[in-house]
Amino acid sequence: MIQARCRCGTFRFESTSAPILQLVCHCTQCREVSGQPFTAFSFFKVRDTQTQGEHRTVEFTADTGARTVREVCTSCGDMLIDRTDGFPKVVGVVHGRIAPALPFQPAHHVWTDSRVPETVLPEGVTLFPKGAA
Repeated sequence: MIQARCRCGTFRFESTSAPILQLVCHCTQCREVSGQPFTAFSFFKVRDTQTQGEHRTVEFTADTGARTVREVCTSCGDMLIDRTDGFPKVVGVVHGRIAPALPFQPAHHVWTDSRVPETVLPEGVTLFPKGAA
């Protein structure tokens, strides 16, 4: 069982399977919701997951045209979940909220054209200037 939770523990996530993909997102929406220069996500099969606890959603339409929803704890404000209409069978979880910690080995960095200029992109991963398509 893999678990994640917001800082105050009100909003929780569980998965019965390991992540199928890990990536780093540099989009402006992630920065606005998280307050960080980028967000590290681990993605899981929706059918193996569940969430519990009060949260609010922050919705926007990505440059790709897909509706994206960020799920944020109503108590502490932590962003925990990412759901995108373009990838309906997976759910992203802010990797740093998974406990106990899992190794993070991102295969991709997405929306790199939107990154904060000081952010150094690593070698050896696939870079997508826009989304992951």
